[in-house]
Amino acid sequence: MDFNIGIEDIGAAVLQELWNRVTLQAIKLAGETRDVVLAKDSFQEFSGSISQLISVLQTVDAGKVEAELGSEFTKTTLQKLNSQLHLACDVIEDCRSGSRLRLILRLSRVLAQMQGLAKEIAETISSLQLVNLSIGLNVKTMIGNIIDKLGSMEFQSSTAIERISSEIENSIKQERNNHRSAMKLFEKIAEAVGASENTSLVQQELTILKQEKEEMEAQKKQAEALQLSQLIQLLYSTEIVTRPVDDNSNTRRQYYPIDSFLCPLSHELMTEPVAILCGHSFEKKAIQEHFKRGEPVCPTCKEKLPSPDITPNLSLRGSIQEWRQRDMDLKFQAAIQGINSDEESTQNGALEEMKSLLRTPVYAAKFSEENPIPRLVGFLKNKRLHTAATLKCLSYLARHSEECKESIVKAGAIHLVVKHLYKDEVGHDAIAVLLELSSREAIAEEIGKAKNSIPLIVSMLHYSERDVSEKAHIVLQNLSFNTHFIVKMAECGYFKPFVCRFNEGSQETRALMAAALVQMQLKETSVIDLKNDSFIHSLVEMLSSSSPAYKSACLQAIKKLMAHTAISKQLLADTMTIPLLLGLISHVMSDPYSKEEAVEVLALLVGATEPCDFQIFQGLKELQSEHSINLFLHLISTSETQARIKFLQLLVELSHKSEQARELIRLDDDANAHLYSCLENAQPAERRWAMELVYSISKGHLGGVPLPPTPRKEAVIHKIAFILTNSQDPEERSVAAGIIGQLPKDDTTVDDLLLKSDVLKAIYEIICGVDMESNRAQTVPNLGELLLENALAALLHYTEPSKIYLQKQVGKLELYPSLIRALSSRSSLAKQRAAIALAHLSQSTSLSFSRETVIPTADRKASPLSRLLKLFPNFSWCCSPSSEIGSLCSVHGIACSSKDTFCLVKTDAMMPLMKSLKGTDPGVQEAALMALETLLTDDRTLSQATAAIVDNHGIDAILHVLEKGSHSVKPKALDLLEKILSHTSLTDPSFRRIEGVLIQLVHEDGHRKKAALVLRQMKLLPEQSSYF
Repeated sequence: MDFNIGIEDIGAAVLQELWNRVTLQAIKLAGETRDVVLAKDSFQEFSGSISQLISVLQTVDAGKVEAELGSEFTKTTLQKLNSQLHLACDVIEDCRSGSRLRLILRLSRVLAQMQGLAKEIAETISSLQLVNLSIGLNVKTMIGNIIDKLGSMEFQSSTAIERISSEIENSIKQERNNHRSAMKLFEKIAEAVGASENTSLVQQELTILKQEKEEMEAQKKQAEALQLSQLIQLLYSTEIVTRPVDDNSNTRRQYYPIDSFLCPLSHELMTEPVAILCGHSFEKKAIQEHFKRGEPVCPTCKEKLPSPDITPNLSLRGSIQEWRQRDMDLKFQAAIQGINSDEESTQNGALEEMKSLLRTPVYAAKFSEENPIPRLVGFLKNKRLHTAATLKCLSYLARHSEECKESIVKAGAIHLVVKHLYKDEVGHDAIAVLLELSSREAIAEEIGKAKNSIPLIVSMLHYSERDVSEKAHIVLQNLSFNTHFIVKMAECGYFKPFVCRFNEGSQETRALMAAALVQMQLKETSVIDLKNDSFIHSLVEMLSSSSPAYKSACLQAIKKLMAHTAISKQLLADTMTIPLLLGLISHVMSDPYSKEEAVEVLALLVGATEPCDFQIFQGLKELQSEHSINLFLHLISTSETQARIKFLQLLVELSHKSEQARELIRLDDDANAHLYSCLENAQPAERRWAMELVYSISKGHLGGVPLPPTPRKEAVIHKIAFILTNSQDPEERSVAAGIIGQLPKDDTTVDDLLLKSDVLKAIYEIICGVDMESNRAQTVPNLGELLLENALAALLHYTEPSKIYLQKQVGKLELYPSLIRALSSRSSLAKQRAAIALAHLSQSTSLSFSRETVIPTADRKASPLSRLLKLFPNFSWCCSPSSEIGSLCSVHGIACSSKDTFCLVKTDAMMPLMKSLKGTDPGVQEAALMALETLLTDDRTLSQATAAIVDNHGIDAILHVLEKGSHSVKPKALDLLEKILSHTSLTDPSFRRIEGVLIQLVHEDGHRKKAALVLRQMKLLPEQSSYF
């Protein structure tokens, strides 16, 4: 990019931009000028010259002009020309957009202004001396023509236009506004501007004139405003359009009491006139405020008064009230005429007047007698009429009488009013109409049936304007006599009427409403209203109904509501819920479908609980009782397949949450025998849930899986192993792996069966498969994680240190890398089980090393082959074993070089274990510490083992546990730290950090003594201390 741009380049760019602006302004002016109607010839001649100017500007180079005249002069001249062209545009725009009638009156002034501008533009162009530039001859000739034409141009109007202008001025001056003369003059005006003398032209002119009059009045230009007012009266005199009721006609003006009825202070019509001592009258509040500001002096005659006493002027008050009544009567009659008019502007004026009058009952009654209600309702179809005023009139009429309500509804107002609820600008007026109409039940029925009425009204409950939301609330209350309408409100998220009607309704009504509830989309905001104790109890009571259909509707509604935890808690808190559900299940005559639904509801209820809830809620206590558990187990063996699956699901949920339920199921041998028979003969879904229940009652129990006696035991294990190795269902495989992980650890029969099976191979495939999937997708799906967790649990059966023959099978598989990578799994449980498996394997290796001669790396003499390799490092030894060529273990030396042995150091497990220690899960941290401890069991390799831990940042990881770990993990971390410090020397920074962490632990209960012992070992505490 070139940054060497000088000031001259910038100046040239600015000048070119100004030249372009002038060109664009000329183009705009030429376009505006073409559409002028009056004095068309003069304006077309002007437009032609401007078009030639555009050609010149587009041809001539601004740089040449600047070089000839200088930058500053050229810039100033172009700005002047641009300003002149802009002013000409404004004049022409004013002519085009304003009233043509007013343009005729001021045309001579406009033409004179344009003529002056043309001469100024010619002079400015001449000052640029474009003819002196080295440009083409034809361009120079064109420039000369432009200057000559603009300089000598005369803007003239036709004789006819001048004559019409004179007639208009004479007419408004002499106030000759009779119909005949006004029509004759209007015909001439229409012919002059090229239009037809119809209603559209008059209406258009009136609209523009009124707008211009308001602008003149706002600008305090009284003379112009008066002239515009006279023109307006002239157009009304044609009688082509009807004079609006709010126009200051002679009929109205003669009654307006400017002098006597207006307060001299406030200049407003008096409502409470009072007389002061000099006799003048004022509005009471205004004169009192006047007296408060100073001495009692009359504002009108300036006479000083002896006192500020005031006296009500009852006579004047009566006159004002009489005039006001007469004025309102006149307004009413004029408004009625306006409503019956065919002119939209007249109708709009009448609507604005009528909306004020109908507030008074007497005029609402008169309007009802006149009965233009159907016409008023019809106004709602016309977008050009004032909808807000129409709706206000209808609301006042509906409030007045029942007859008016009937007339409004009969005219078809309801669907029209509902349509206007969509519109923010008139929605508040539309809801006001519905509020008045809905007070009558028959009409409320029609409102509720109107398309989209209820959703729209419900949406108005959330309006920011409180008045609107309150009216919408009342309308919905008025519609709440109809259950169908109440259901519609609930479907829109408004549940208060639904809850009230449900609590008060009959069994039939509740069943219908419960069925409707099942089909609704429930949001959290909606559920707030349903969290009602009476509603929940009324719903639960339906379970005691004799009608299967009612029970089914109730059960489905409960299932729907239980998606929300808060309602689940309320169902549990109701003492009738679980007893009624159990009664439905145990009753012999109960409908099978209702039984299944009741079991499903119980399963959902249990699933929404916490274990502690079984000590709080009486229903849950009954559910986990021996009687209930035996009932469920009995029904599993006697029910149809689908029902059995439901009962199994319920027992699985119960066994997850209740230790008592787990123990009762374990102790029932017949039930367990039936569960195991499901593995052989049941359908896949039933078999999987039976396995889930076996796994659930075994998980975490010291006895493991409650296996049947031989030979049934062998068959069960064979079947579970078969499912793990052959099933295509990942969930089923996961449960099978979980069961294998819970098999009794001290049963040699189990070990022999596992040894002969393909279970270990399946575990290997699962762990490696999930590992590969994780590498590809970065994350493992939840199902994959569960399968990995349970596969690792099953692997722990093979890694038990006491089962060397099973561990050897693990060693034959290349499982270690995947097992170590499992330490980086997203699942904390998978990490924990992987670390435990590594600990088991490492512990077994350490035990075998303790029985052998271990030569640490630091003390070991190299083998003859190793010494030969060092002498000839680049020589290829085809006969040398890889174990000799590679580096030996820094802890165990050659002792762990065999493929059958496992070593944390050799398999690069150290860093993943340290990373696990720096996590947050206490179970993972404890398992990782247990794995690291296995390195320190052999006194002969303690120095090398501690060095390996330190070299892999073990001190930092252990300190992380001591600083941020849970209370239960810290003792094991302190034990490991103590062993490490006994056999290694630390640098000063590490020493200081350990000291700080230990001092902090000395002040924590439960860790004081162990932390003090480590500090003593570091010689930071004396041998005898109060901490011991």
